[in-house]
Amino acid sequence: MRREAFELKKEITIMEDFAEAEEMQGEIEELEKARNDYDEIYNKLSDEDKAWVNEQFFKWIELYSGNCGAGCGSCGSACA
Repeated sequence: MRREAFELKKEITIMEDFAEAEEMQGEIEELEKARNDYDEIYNKLSDEDKAWVNEQFFKWIELYSGNCGAGCGSCGSACA
């Protein structure tokens, strides 16, 4: 279930970026449903699983936002 929560959290992040950029009502409604689904799943997780989801999400968001944390500023390429 924690993997499902993690994947849904990533999907929500991408949807948020798209919905905000496009200001599309249908996307905003879908985003709200996804947020509710995520909250329902996340609240059922153990503290250990919640910590795992958060850790994985923060690793992923660094890559998604283009900042892998390696300091090279060129995520997506082979860092040394």
